[in-house]
Amino acid sequence: MYLTLLAVMGGVAHPAWRARAVGVYRLWRDGGITAGALLAGLLADLWELDVAVWAVAAITACSGLLVAVRIYETRPKQWALTG
Repeated sequence: MYLTLLAVMGGVAHPAWRARAVGVYRLWRDGGITAGALLAGLLADLWELDVAVWAVAAITACSGLLVAVRIYETRPKQWALTG
């Protein structure tokens, strides 16, 4: 997944600010991993492990929907049937 997201950024980021885009992406990705681990641990301690797992699943689904809405295809469409 990580390499796929980097490829998407490479496709949409202008070469002049591509390195900055990768840095910002890494900041949010690494921060999300840290915050997610702390939040899941807190939820598991306060309630049960099932609550933490469902919270992670909900956050993952929401972020996937956000990406599906916000990211656009940069390659021209090619039709399967060409004549």
